Amino acid sequence: MSAQNQFVDKHGHKHHNYPPGKAPYPISYDRDILDSDATDHHLWRSLFDGRPTMMVTPNYPPRRVLDLGCGVGMWTIDAARKWPDTTFVGFDIVNVQFPLGHLEPHVARRINWEHGNFLSTKLPFEDDTFDHVHIMHVSKGVPEHKWSSLFEEVRRVMQPDGFVEITEEDIIFPVLPRWFTEPLRANDPSGGVRSNSSDSSPLALPSPPLTPVEKVPHEHVLLEYLFNSVFESRFINMKPTVVVLGYFTPFFSRCLSAPSLNFSVPFLAPLPPLPEATRPTTQYFGNFDPTSSIPDVPSYPNTRPSPYSRTVSRSSSSLSLPSLDCSRSRSPPIPDDTGSRTPTVASVHNRLSSSPATSNERTVNSPQSSVTRVASWITSSETPTLDNALLAQSIVPVETLSKLGERTRAMNLYHSFMVVLGCREAMWEELKMLQRSRRNVLIELGWESRLLEDREARVRFDELFEHFESDMRARISMWYSMTELGYPLPKREPLHKAELLEEERIRKAILDARAQAREEDFDVPCRVIRVFIGFKEADSVDALEKSLTSER
Repeated sequence: MSAQNQFVDKHGHKHHNYPPGKAPYPISYDRDILDSDATDHHLWRSLFDGRPTMMVTPNYPPRRVLDLGCGVGMWTIDAARKWPDTTFVGFDIVNVQFPLGHLEPHVARRINWEHGNFLSTKLPFEDDTFDHVHIMHVSKGVPEHKWSSLFEEVRRVMQPDGFVEITEEDIIFPVLPRWFTEPLRANDPSGGVRSNSSDSSPLALPSPPLTPVEKVPHEHVLLEYLFNSVFESRFINMKPTVVVLGYFTPFFSRCLSAPSLNFSVPFLAPLPPLPEATRPTTQYFGNFDPTSSIPDVPSYPNTRPSPYSRTVSRSSSSLSLPSLDCSRSRSPPIPDDTGSRTPTVASVHNRLSSSPATSNERTVNSPQSSVTRVASWITSSETPTLDNALLAQSIVPVETLSKLGERTRAMNLYHSFMVVLGCREAMWEELKMLQRSRRNVLIELGWESRLLEDREARVRFDELFEHFESDMRARISMWYSMTELGYPLPKREPLHKAELLEEERIRKAILDARAQAREEDFDVPCRVIRVFIGFKEADSVDALEKSLTSER
């Protein structure tokens, strides 16, 4: 496909021009989506002290590297700067990579961007070409029945003693509980306040659902159903952290699987200072001091064991992590496939499986408790596939995880939110199809009972997305993350007296909502990430194990 024809515009969003049967990747290539991927790359890289790979092999650094599904090419570029003697090939289905002409010459001359569809054709490389293959977040575009052929090709192009490192995340629709969304519209005669605010808004105000449905578990249950349906209709398993290992191990002599990293939703950000009634020239909140002008969020009663007393069970189905505090009381083994404590669309219609859930307990404190113990980040119910469990443990950055701040959770929630936004047009296609084939299910979830023409249905669908986007931006509170980094509080439009009264009402509703929060609402995962490493020859793993032992 030529460069001119590789993209198609869908209601103002940029998508690849392949049919879902050939390239089922449903996420758009809009600028904000690509920017989110770049931000996520730097967040992930910071966990490993800037190292391109999580493990240092005996042949480190590799000499020739393939970045399969490279996207914009951020990993390739960073790795090329880190490894000055290594050559790279970044391979992706579309040309969205960073122009090499804008890079330093000593970096650009060692990178080559190539394009093709690894699902439908063999990789255009000779056997035994690369001593390292990097794969990250391709599972949103790989049907489950394609994993085996993909890994077969990866093994073919790897040199003996080469290794592949795969980082995948579960596909999760971020759920907002009713206690967060409903009180924001309480006693509002207008039915809610519409907001076209951006991430930088101090107070992005959620809007009411399209059709109130009391029996559904949360207000965006219809969008969750459409989101899940996008991947189900493409035969894409939404829990690759669980299923990929079974397809991965047959093609490599020895494999290593790390424990999953579980990123739960953030605690609630403080509210911004309440402005006074403004004169026409007043456009700001005034001076912003995070330590004094933001009211404290009250702690909620702890009705569950503290997460600080949890350790990873030493059962046969879990990985022992001796670096955690094992002197404290132990909890029962963490289940391998738990469900979200916040009800999801699965409770309305059994076609969908329950959302992945948390593996840990948290005490609900104020967001000022910014440092999270490492136990709350690691899900360790999967058995590593190497004989020596210490090898699996060594790639988990325990010390770095123990230093992560609370706003790291907010950035991970933002990433999951952007995945949903990127699937907007694919979800619209699902809605059109389901209007004809499963309209009764849509009605259960709050859709119109009558069949709508496409134009009217699109207007209603866009309203649903606007409501979801407004609610999510309020939950993420990006403005608070920015002020923590030292940026000033964003500007606000002048408020008249009536507007100030309305904002006071909304502020009270928000505080009332926080009083309804349950600690389990903060244990709901917004991301679950897992790393897999495979070697073409078993001797490489033996040498690697000796190398790691000598380093320790």
